[in-house]
Amino acid sequence: MPRTLLVITRHTPLPWEDGAGAYLFDLLTYLSSRDFRVTIAWTRPHDHLRWRGLWTPPRDFTRSVRLRAPGAWPLGRGLLFPAVYWQPFEARAKHRVKTALRRLGLFTARRRPPPAPHPAPSRTPIDSNVAWMAPADAAERAFAARMIASVRPDVVLANYAWMLSAIPSSFHGLRACLHSDVAWKRAALSAPADGAPAITAMAEGALLASAEVIGSISAADAAELARLAPRARVVLAPKSVAATPLPPAPADSTRVLFVGSDNPFNIEGVAWFLNSVWPALLRRVPRARLDLCGSIARALPRPLPAGVDAHGPVPDLSPFYREAAVVIIPLLRATGLNIKLVEAAGLGRAVVSTSATLDGAPFLRGALAAADTAEDFAAAVAGLLADPAARDALATRVRDSVAEALSPQTCYGPLAAALGGGR
Repeated sequence: MPRTLLVITRHTPLPWEDGAGAYLFDLLTYLSSRDFRVTIAWTRPHDHLRWRGLWTPPRDFTRSVRLRAPGAWPLGRGLLFPAVYWQPFEARAKHRVKTALRRLGLFTARRRPPPAPHPAPSRTPIDSNVAWMAPADAAERAFAARMIASVRPDVVLANYAWMLSAIPSSFHGLRACLHSDVAWKRAALSAPADGAPAITAMAEGALLASAEVIGSISAADAAELARLAPRARVVLAPKSVAATPLPPAPADSTRVLFVGSDNPFNIEGVAWFLNSVWPALLRRVPRARLDLCGSIARALPRPLPAGVDAHGPVPDLSPFYREAAVVIIPLLRATGLNIKLVEAAGLGRAVVSTSATLDGAPFLRGALAAADTAEDFAAAVAGLLADPAARDALATRVRDSVAEALSPQTCYGPLAAALGGGR
């Protein structure tokens, strides 16, 4: 019998925007193929989507899920944000009424008080992660309650622990959480030496307390989440990868590729690569070119070094992967499973990574080139650029490793069962 699943997410559910969105959508695509009717309640859709008035996601997206957002009306496959059309009309109407009343002597505009002086800017930077990890606010809770009343789900899945607080106490179905990172560990790694982390283990455990089922992206994370939420059933659910290898890159290709969002670990890792690895690589391979795709491209200082092309978010990464001889994952710090690492592996591309990413993907040890110093990293990339046969052999090895470890059924089958699939 089909199960109705409502997903509550603050983070983007759009798979082309970042790894977490790709992971969520990949899981939901699998669940929709296993008799789950899936609706996503996106509590904070992007402003640039609202301003369009009518936005229609790609058909590949709406084939698996229904998307809902506050202030939006469903219209076919898309979302209509009527405020874009109504608010200008409302403002013009109010202006006309006030003008007519003023001419008749029936309205006198109130004199506004002089503006208060602007406070001096704070010298303490605001950590955006604090707001992102905050429990659901009143508007998010109200939207979630409306969606639950409308959808009447059997299961509500909170995307990240902080969204569990959006599920009202009146909901009597299964409360689940997809928590694709151990937030306190990431916060501890990101915290300044003289500052407190954005979230502690105790606070994260409190956020997870109401979950009955928790999906975890890596075995290491699953062990920690079981400690933080001992009453919950923690299920390992890594990102699946369908091994769909692209043809080998051109033999004479010297293109290197990095794909990622502008999260702090990516920014730090790419900055290290550009400052320390790239000059050493150019000395070995002067014709090397680096493509940066994703919002990471917007977060780096300009000008970029010679030979580096920043493309920003792109709707289709296939052309970049086709031309890339080597994909790099130069993260100095990492938690969980790196989505872009396993995606590149599944596409049959040679990967050079730091060892920091392998804690979340132990099945890739020995299947990719790992290097932790700038000289070693540059040498590994240069060696693969110079030897097409070696990089094709490495690509085959890493592709086979993810195909064996990350099939959709292996990754998501246990979580689907925990959510009641197949009843």
